[in-house]
Amino acid sequence: MLRKVWRGKWILLIGLLLAANGIVLAQGGSITNFTVPYNNYIYDYWGDSIPGPQAYLPSKVISGDDLKVGTLRNPGDMFITEDGRFYIADTGNNRIVVVDHNPELLQTISSFGSDNQETFQTPSGVFVTQQGDIYVADTGNARIVHLDPEGNLKRFIGEPRSSVEGILPPNFSYRPLKVGVDQHGRMYVVSRDLFEGFISFSEDGQFRGFVGAPRVTPKLADYLWSRFATKEQRKRMQAFLPTEYTGFDLDSEGFLYAVSHDEDKEEDEGGIATKIRKLNPKGEDLLRRLGFSEPMGDVEFPNRWTEANRRGSSRLVDVTVQDYGVYSVLDANRGRVFTYDNNGNLLYVFGYIGTDDGQVRRPVALDHFGRTMFVLDSEMNSITVYEPTDYTLLIWAALDAYDRGDYAQTEIIWGKILAMNANNDLAYTGIGRTLLRREQYEEAMKNFKLGQNRAEYSKAFELYRKEVIYANFGTFSWIVLGLLVLVVGLYKFYQNRKIEPTVYDEVAVTTLPKGKGLKASIRRTAESLKFAFNVIMHPIEGFDRLKTDGMGTVSSATIILGLVVASFVFSRQYTGFIFNTADLSKINLLMEIGSVVVPFLLWCLVNWALTTLMEGKGTFRDVYIASAFALVPIVLTVVPLTIISNFLIAEEGAFYRLFMTLGLSWAVILLIIGAVMVTHDYSFKKTIFTCISTIMGMAFALFIGMLFVSLSEQVILFVRQVVTEVVHRT
Repeated sequence: MLRKVWRGKWILLIGLLLAANGIVLAQGGSITNFTVPYNNYIYDYWGDSIPGPQAYLPSKVISGDDLKVGTLRNPGDMFITEDGRFYIADTGNNRIVVVDHNPELLQTISSFGSDNQETFQTPSGVFVTQQGDIYVADTGNARIVHLDPEGNLKRFIGEPRSSVEGILPPNFSYRPLKVGVDQHGRMYVVSRDLFEGFISFSEDGQFRGFVGAPRVTPKLADYLWSRFATKEQRKRMQAFLPTEYTGFDLDSEGFLYAVSHDEDKEEDEGGIATKIRKLNPKGEDLLRRLGFSEPMGDVEFPNRWTEANRRGSSRLVDVTVQDYGVYSVLDANRGRVFTYDNNGNLLYVFGYIGTDDGQVRRPVALDHFGRTMFVLDSEMNSITVYEPTDYTLLIWAALDAYDRGDYAQTEIIWGKILAMNANNDLAYTGIGRTLLRREQYEEAMKNFKLGQNRAEYSKAFELYRKEVIYANFGTFSWIVLGLLVLVVGLYKFYQNRKIEPTVYDEVAVTTLPKGKGLKASIRRTAESLKFAFNVIMHPIEGFDRLKTDGMGTVSSATIILGLVVASFVFSRQYTGFIFNTADLSKINLLMEIGSVVVPFLLWCLVNWALTTLMEGKGTFRDVYIASAFALVPIVLTVVPLTIISNFLIAEEGAFYRLFMTLGLSWAVILLIIGAVMVTHDYSFKKTIFTCISTIMGMAFALFIGMLFVSLSEQVILFVRQVVTEVVHRT
């Protein structure tokens, strides 16, 4: 009987594996991997690039001669229909070239209308409806040309006109670059040098207004400066203009997937990080951005001040929408194609700028047929064809299985993907979702953690926590009851000690123990540390006694500082996964210690230096001790909250952040009151001024220190070069 059960399980497993292979094959045929002149990668949770398998490989390059239409000249756009027809806007030759997927030439459209008297002038965009109607953005003639499937003229849609003053921008010059039509006949046009978004036309060609203008919010400093600047200064200031759209595609539901770029501006100069949008007819952006980073192409890149050949962020010029809400965008800066799922997760990247096989020079348009990708190159006057690898086909098979609700098969396929790329965080998430549906919450949590998916980890943890509590309700009840008894007992014990203090207690709260030797020193330090609780509860009296009665010692202050350092290190390492976004593999213990000790010592030094000039009554020792004692609330809040964070879900994070903020705020208030106002005997107004001056002094000291380090590196480098030169010459 047992053998039959195991035999059934093996048959089921083999059947699932064969079915997964069948789905992969159904996604399309792959090509054999071979070496390409670039490395592939994806980005992890922290925005760092990590190696990945090749997603697509170049299979061939199609030129105008291959299509038997002569050389293409500066082609500007390409559209592929569901039945595999290619429509190429051959801009330099003023024509539209139509071929099938083989590719075989079907038609060239260069003249149309009555007696073929009408011609194109630099057509830059082309779009084909499901009925086969052709729309061409005839840039040079400032119009949209509407043709029937055979290429016969149906109508012209001219430049937009409005009887309402102010709707169209002043000195508007209509130069349509891209065109698209949704299933209801609404037409959307991208025009050159237009910053108001898409031009919208009704089905009968009437101008309806603008849709989806990208918003740019100027910085507060720039706004204030513009309010006080003269007219001449305002003229010289850079205008806060939004970025214009460069390309778009329409999905089956009529949503516009639009891309934009600003190759001449950094983000802080008016450029925008939101380079991809999903717009509804009202112009509202509905794109889901649930991935590790904003869908924007490359996340890390050389800035324009470096010596890299390709500087700046991705310059997105086109987008194509595929099944299941997946979309791919084309980066003209580096010739890469980035593909995202419907949640904004990066699936894979391929392509690069260059002259070697499989590379492009000036990519301008992107489209797909099945799983094959096509990139139009306006400099090489050709179309580069990319075929998917087994890795990419597996990803599509997993998306398909999940969409059909076949979660068991989804898990198997994601497991195969992990075997090919252990860095694929999305694969861990896919497995975690399957386990979550099976109510295997603990295993789901492990996979969500490996996939850095904190949101779904929280959902799985909430269900797992309920399961554990229900299973151990009796034990938890006794633990809670025991804790309550302990708290009540401690409270009563403390109350009794307050009612009948001993002689030692009276002495202990008045002065520190006297005497010499190690034991006496340890007793003084212990009593000083005990007094820290009095300081944080009664700050005015407590900080005064730290100074006047000597209740604070350097050793106790140093121990408190060490505990603060240990608290922050403990928090960085052991905060619950949901709230801990640090890369634990890159935590440097010395840097963590320095991040606390250096600012603390800098605060003490600058504060003492300034107050010496401002009639302050405290010495450096007083400032050091008072500042350290002010940090006690950090130890009392950070450590317990770090432990508690491991038992909270995301929805309960507000309480965690609230109490953490209260603890830090408590410490800051004590720092202001104790280390400045009481220690130096200042008024409140002078205390605030001193604190602000201290912070400014710390910033100046850090600047001087960094400048010194930089100059020292330059001097060392110069000396090394001189020594090297002398050695080589001799």
